[in-house]
Amino acid sequence: MKAIKILVAISIVVCTINTPGASAGLIESERMEEYHRRGHTWPPNPQDYTPNTPGWQTLNERRFKQLSHVDDTSGERYESHMAIVHSALQCRNFTEYGWGVTKAPQAVVDKLKKRLHDGLKNENKKQERSDVCQETDADPFFINDDKMNQEILNELLPLHEAWAGVELVPNNAYGLRVYRNGTNLLMHLDKMQTHVISSILHVDHGENDEPWPIVIEDFHGNTNEVYLESGDMFFYESSKCVHGRPTKMKGEYYSSLFSHYYPTDWNTQEIGLDIHYRIPSTDVWYKPVAREEGDDTDEMVLVSLCMKEPGCEDAWCGLKDAVKWYGPAPGYGKVLSGGGYDEVADLQGIPAEESFEMKVFGKQDMEDEL
Repeated sequence: MKAIKILVAISIVVCTINTPGASAGLIESERMEEYHRRGHTWPPNPQDYTPNTPGWQTLNERRFKQLSHVDDTSGERYESHMAIVHSALQCRNFTEYGWGVTKAPQAVVDKLKKRLHDGLKNENKKQERSDVCQETDADPFFINDDKMNQEILNELLPLHEAWAGVELVPNNAYGLRVYRNGTNLLMHLDKMQTHVISSILHVDHGENDEPWPIVIEDFHGNTNEVYLESGDMFFYESSKCVHGRPTKMKGEYYSSLFSHYYPTDWNTQEIGLDIHYRIPSTDVWYKPVAREEGDDTDEMVLVSLCMKEPGCEDAWCGLKDAVKWYGPAPGYGKVLSGGGYDEVADLQGIPAEESFEMKVFGKQDMEDEL
């Protein structure tokens, strides 16, 4: 068999696999030599999971087993191994549950709501091409303002740092994306280079719309359905916790701003290499494993790097036992998470909510209003 080479890319999703051919990058025999030198084994040992909780281990053992049965020859099996290995084993967690909900500063919410509703009145609204994880007959509207997005990304930085407990680099804020009736978003992981600590600031939705939850798996193995109200801001570790909106939206519109940050010490090249060296041999990741008699593991289907479980309602089996959380969030600077309403946490060292009014409207505008 010819030497297998893997093109090492900084991106977690850009990886060329030619089997049994060759391409520039890591030579498979050398990669496996490093794999064994580091003491890796497959399947992973219980202590290899990060965080080392029973629920997280059980959740990801199941996912690795599902992935072993996926029959795919497009290269997605290797890329999916990379994403799940990063999530389950390699990437450190920054919070106990991987998600939390707080209230965004009201001045920021007001500014975004005005932008949204002004944009919705525009008869020539821009449509955003649906990405591969979206299943929809109606592409989202896109009401963009790069300057405002950048300002808000920087203004919200202290809140994200307080939640994650680390210094962060602002990467990008994206939106306003306006989802439309009949849309769903398959479960997935975000890219590990830049989408480490993220948030969804829910701006508004149609008055008579049915609630449409963000679904996320946490570090204790729970599947959570989180129902946001206008002005709620959903923190999440977006390249570590599988998330999406697998249920179909039923309503007029649902709009949010997405913000992404990464730690100041985040070395994407080193992290990318660590993931490559954690992938098992081609005997494991390249060829699907036939199901043994009595194996009732739910089928998983890959759509690029997105995941669905077609045998379950809304194509995600965890929804059967999901924990449901309902907004509105407890207040500015107060975070609800998996510990429940009795364990709402206060964000430390964040700006007073009133300071955002000065940043958003400007001192002179405030004086004119008075």
